[in-house]
Amino acid sequence: MDMMLVLGILAAVFFVSLTLICLYRDKINVKAFNAVFIICDLIFYFVWNLGMYEHGWLEGGFQTLGNISPFIFTLIPLTCFMNDKVKQYAHCAIAFLWVGMFLALFISPEYAYIFDYHREASVVYTGEALCHMLASLFGIYLILTKQVKLDFQSWIRSIVCMYSVIFFGVFLNYFFHKSHFGMNPYGNYAIYFLDIFGTFEATFIAYLLGVLTVLTLGWQFGCLFERLVSPKKDRMHLLDLEDKERDIEKLEIKSVYKTPNQK
Repeated sequence: MDMMLVLGILAAVFFVSLTLICLYRDKINVKAFNAVFIICDLIFYFVWNLGMYEHGWLEGGFQTLGNISPFIFTLIPLTCFMNDKVKQYAHCAIAFLWVGMFLALFISPEYAYIFDYHREASVVYTGEALCHMLASLFGIYLILTKQVKLDFQSWIRSIVCMYSVIFFGVFLNYFFHKSHFGMNPYGNYAIYFLDIFGTFEATFIAYLLGVLTVLTLGWQFGCLFERLVSPKKDRMHLLDLEDKERDIEKLEIKSVYKTPNQK
């Protein structure tokens, strides 16, 4: 099967699922649906890693800290074991990366599906695309179900979560000569396989700014999307409040002009 056909099918699944979440988000059982997302993530991530193992791409170790995407795919099931405070930081990071994950579904930095229209689908390509679709859908789902608030504090939590893990990965790189997040300070550094800036320091700063930009876009697009899917409900709520205020005003006016015989 052609990879572009697979991406078309996954895009259709994404938008149909998103539409259903928007329509029924007030009736969603959050715990049950969180479990469904986690189970699907485990299955899709296993498929992707199986494909990489068959190609010999896991010889350097597991891909959890290889880059942002595999970290998020690993983080989603780990939220089951986190306390509420830590989970809040993880959910904020997952939620505000939803735009980046959606774009990565079509423009994978490693495989660049959209620039190769005749690439055949394989276990590796399909598994990665499935993971990106799920991560993007899970992120916007967390926003729509109010598990992540669209405020400044949530944005800060997402930055703290991502930067903490990235700095930890780079710290390990110094001592073990690894290349977690593509940031090996001993010469093997790159942003998604591209060495643009020529020095580790400049590349690392650009990487951090890129992560910040993606998180900010996810936050802002989340705010925009929330306004698009819930204006009618908000207007109805405001109309109900106005009607109640009018009723209260009428009662107050009647009580003021009552005659002694009416008391």
